[in-house]
Amino acid sequence: MKAWILIFAALLTLASCDSDTPARQRAHHLADSTGPVTVAVAWPLKLGKASLAQGVDLAVEEINHEGGVLNGRPLKILYKDDASSLSKGRLVAQEIADDLDVAAVIGHLNTYITVPASQIYERAGLVMITPGASGQKLTERGAKLVFRSLPGNRDQGRQIGDYAAAQGYKSVAIYYIKNDYGIDLANYFEQRAHELGITIADRRSYNMGGDNHAALLAEWAAFLKTDAVFLCGSLPESAEILRDARAAGLKVPVFGAAGLDSPDLIRLGGDSVEGTVVFALFNAGDPRPEARAFSARFRQRFGTEPDSTAAQGYDAVRLLAHAMKQAGSIVPAKVAAALRGTRDYRGVTGVSTFSATGDPVSKPLAKVIVKGGRFVYFENSPPAAGTGSQSGSANSGSEHIFSKIRGQSVIFPGRETAFRPSARVRDSGSFSAVR
Repeated sequence: MKAWILIFAALLTLASCDSDTPARQRAHHLADSTGPVTVAVAWPLKLGKASLAQGVDLAVEEINHEGGVLNGRPLKILYKDDASSLSKGRLVAQEIADDLDVAAVIGHLNTYITVPASQIYERAGLVMITPGASGQKLTERGAKLVFRSLPGNRDQGRQIGDYAAAQGYKSVAIYYIKNDYGIDLANYFEQRAHELGITIADRRSYNMGGDNHAALLAEWAAFLKTDAVFLCGSLPESAEILRDARAAGLKVPVFGAAGLDSPDLIRLGGDSVEGTVVFALFNAGDPRPEARAFSARFRQRFGTEPDSTAAQGYDAVRLLAHAMKQAGSIVPAKVAAALRGTRDYRGVTGVSTFSATGDPVSKPLAKVIVKGGRFVYFENSPPAAGTGSQSGSANSGSEHIFSKIRGQSVIFPGRETAFRPSARVRDSGSFSAVR
């Protein structure tokens, strides 16, 4: 009889375990765990923004050298390559979710992957912080364990719009990639532009890898009256767009969103990208002591300057480690509560305070201009053209590129034909691309 009672009790225990949600199973498992703390990194590890891994590795090395996160427990990274593919991203997310040893996730780069992946992580009880996906809808679904370390598109659109107004632009044309990222950011920029009295001279979208940019840009160069162009795209297409724009004779200033924030822009665009202003998530020329110290350590470790992606990877690890220490636990719900309670955390990419939705609050974008074949950091207005002229390139006469920056009028000799923008639709579709 006693044996039957023991068997029955064991069956009840098993049934109770089976009825636990994946989130509860993970919480119990991690609460009882010892040894290394596993953080998964889901990212396109072989594509243009693969330097995230260098920033992650540097942060992990430093944290472990400092004694780990909790009672000497070292951090351990589990890398997963999502290849910027929706199907691969979902598969990777499920593999991570099935591993009860994983306490947190850093990823993904692309909004179209991050949104469905975040739902998988939320169900599995995993805290996630993305250093790359800026799509606004990611943090507007009521998730409790989802965060991002970069400004969302609403905040980015506001900051970029404020910059355009500060430069005195009265009209701006928008050229954006037709995916979740591009549509979202273009909409928020246009909304802010209207609030500031800036006219949208024209607004056009393009599909990744499939459009004839030269034809539209030649039309703009010949007929469109605009003070500047806002390029909301990704690489390598944005470098091609800038080459086509300058070859067509489009000489107005171009300012680009964070999708252009990579040394690849200069490598692929050459002289054609000179004078382009880019809104960056980090710049090695940032004078803040945190940024300068990180840049020095990164150079010593890897022999090269850190880019924004590496800095974002570094900060994501540091933020998670800080939250784990504040929570005194690696249980995801407690880590998420500590992240949400974070105020004025001074990272290498800026000061982070998180809102109730998991977004950073009032985190400014850095601003850089391509000058002399490199990114030059600036605070308010770009430095005047001096070095980095475009003599010999398809876009000769570079003084006109910077003319609006210097407060002069933009010159379009012989181009007095009225331009009538075609009807535009605020897209809502989703296409494969970089953000």
